[in-house]
Amino acid sequence: MRFSQTAFYTIIPPLLFFFLVTLSDIQAQTSNWTEFTEANEIPKNLERKFRRDAARLALRFEAEKEDLRYLGISIPQTNVDMIFAILSTIYSSDETAKSIAKCNVHTFPNPSIDQFVIIYERDIEWAEPLLDGINETDSEEFNDLLDEYELIIDKHVAWNDTQDAITIRSKGPLNIAALSNEFYNIEGVVEIDLGIPKVAGNDIVFSRIDDGWEIQYLLKFGSLSGKGGKRHVWKYEAKDDGSVKFIEEEGAPIPSWMRCSLEDGPLVMGME
Repeated sequence: MRFSQTAFYTIIPPLLFFFLVTLSDIQAQTSNWTEFTEANEIPKNLERKFRRDAARLALRFEAEKEDLRYLGISIPQTNVDMIFAILSTIYSSDETAKSIAKCNVHTFPNPSIDQFVIIYERDIEWAEPLLDGINETDSEEFNDLLDEYELIIDKHVAWNDTQDAITIRSKGPLNIAALSNEFYNIEGVVEIDLGIPKVAGNDIVFSRIDDGWEIQYLLKFGSLSGKGGKRHVWKYEAKDDGSVKFIEEEGAPIPSWMRCSLEDGPLVMGME
């Protein structure tokens, strides 16, 4: 079914006023936080991950306004910069935050920000190069979209007896739910899968509070596909003046095999 992956973000009308107020707060505080970004030095590999986290979290803010399919394809950069500044400041603030990074706690991949799968009729004329093993199409409309949004065809596979599928990846984070709409207009396209996982996973959650944000880092483990999964949570506050504070740590003990400790530090453990 088309776009079922974005149903989670459909707005409830009575909450619209609250969301608009929250989003205005975000805009008001963005400039304050971006001043602190350059002061934080973090490893390059973590910087890339934090920027992806920031883009996804900023897109979640956008989803509070309206279904992502009907919004712009670009993600507002000011919000991305603010969230990245907060994440990098938390990482630089104390040893617990560095342990969280060792646990590889990042945003759950919903919404999609960098890839999707197009399922199409195998015998459509524009797909002939794909059948020859070339990651290109003969569709001018298709190719124009690839060029405009810096997309590449990453993989081509047989889907069933009559259909094939191609994975499209973007160079940078985008609102993939909105972008995929553009491809539905191309003849032969049957379905688009946004690739949202159907099982639980780690996540980062931002919630607006007085004069700042509460940030929760959620580490999930155990049987994630059912009700037997466990989780461990770290909570921080990030104030609009650029200060951050560790609040609490709770949840199931982290298994020793997850290696969430620093090189010379103890394993970060929670409470039952």
